[in-house]
Amino acid sequence: MLYANMGMRRESNNTPSSNSGSSKGDLEILTARFEKLKLVNLALWTFIKEAHGITEEQLIERYKQVDMIDGSSDGKLKVGIKKCTKCGKTLNPKFEKCQYCGTVVKFGTIFEAI
Repeated sequence: MLYANMGMRRESNNTPSSNSGSSKGDLEILTARFEKLKLVNLALWTFIKEAHGITEEQLIERYKQVDMIDGSSDGKLKVGIKKCTKCGKTLNPKFEKCQYCGTVVKFGTIFEAI
């Protein structure tokens, strides 16, 4: 519903096939999604700023702190590869269970599962 109210539609999880579009088309789709995300982030920022009186300087400082969570100030948040606690196989963050042994996967934050 949120997407419909903002003039957006949910993108499917399917990746475009080579027959359905060119790299230029894929770039245009990604650019449009990026622009929508910027708009949503700006809307969220204005709510937070107005409700809590947080300044842009405070936001920038928090950005720098979050950027260092992975130990590197590079503008990216790299999440390490997780292994199953039961079988030791590499976990796919898209699934709630280990694909190999069925053990339930527990991620520390929502951002580890993205």
